[in-house]
Amino acid sequence: MRFHLIAPLLPMLLFIHLATGANAPHPATRASTAPSTPAPRNISSLLKPILNRHKIPSLFAARIDGNRVTSLGAFGVRKSGAPEPVTPNDQIHLGSDTKAMTAVLIGQLVDDGQLALDTPMSKIFPALAPKMNAAAAGITVSHLLNHTAGLPANMPDWWKYERSSKPLIDQRRRVASDALAQAPTTEPGPHFEYSNVGYVILGAVLEQKTGTQWETLVQKKLFGPLNMTSAGFGPPGETGKINQPWGHVAPNMRPMQFDNPAVMGPAGRVHCTMIDWAKFIALFVVAPKDRAPLLKPETFDSLFTPAASAEYAGGWMFVKRGWGDGIVLNHNGSNTMWYCTAWISPKKHFAVLAATNIAGDDAAKACDEAASALILGASRP
Repeated sequence: MRFHLIAPLLPMLLFIHLATGANAPHPATRASTAPSTPAPRNISSLLKPILNRHKIPSLFAARIDGNRVTSLGAFGVRKSGAPEPVTPNDQIHLGSDTKAMTAVLIGQLVDDGQLALDTPMSKIFPALAPKMNAAAAGITVSHLLNHTAGLPANMPDWWKYERSSKPLIDQRRRVASDALAQAPTTEPGPHFEYSNVGYVILGAVLEQKTGTQWETLVQKKLFGPLNMTSAGFGPPGETGKINQPWGHVAPNMRPMQFDNPAVMGPAGRVHCTMIDWAKFIALFVVAPKDRAPLLKPETFDSLFTPAASAEYAGGWMFVKRGWGDGIVLNHNGSNTMWYCTAWISPKKHFAVLAATNIAGDDAAKACDEAASALILGASRP
């Protein structure tokens, strides 16, 4: 079921209790009888020794159990060489962990009957079809979602689209035109080849079908219903100010407020707080009925179930882990100045998140250590 009116969004806000303090009362419930949600355990002290073992400016982490954040913390500084400390409510950059959000938007079009996962690009972009490579014309929505389209990881020059100064809808359509005019590097379907290009084309698919820019769609159809009020695009904070963390370039921790070009939004330009990221991640933890306002259960399953012998679907890697009682979901994100990771156990109904405002080996190791500590239950209530 999709949200056709503003009012039906309310149930979605009620089932995900990811506040840092007490829940707001239900509009139909007196404040004196409203149940409260316990505040997350502060795990900043857990993160301090991990940060000290690695060359990173700051470290963030959270654990989700069921429908709420049970642990949350941050330690370090917003900008190397400056004194401002990070807080658990600061914004982080999600990089490629944006991709699963784009997948959900695609699923919503499927629910609305505007799209099918096996629809080929020639049918979605009929005006571009005459110039498409014959094999590329047969690339489907599913191929793009699962990185099996045979498309390259990146375009030769992403910045040329921004230099055109054209609207983002036109820029992404041009990416689709340029990429699909070339022969795929492998036959679409059998082979996994991670591709930012594919997810930018998915953004163009959404824009083609709705006439609305991807940034507006994700705000209206995902951030709004999930009450992700901190979510935005590009580097967090105001330019030149230290009111949010800055990204950093390894290995010297050089601070920068910079990001990939805006045309790449559907592949990885979202920022938000850990709490707001957790609201999205909770969709993969809670029961199917609780995410029904966003996606039908059958659509959710078709988006986020890998094909036989595959290990990727809809913005997630699927791997076996004993601590997760079988298959778990994982994805990392980085724009080369930030790094984040998410681990989700659907069977055990929990997830852990970690992030830092730098990329590189130290960033990955620190996030892995923080995630491991939370997976092992070191901070469970």
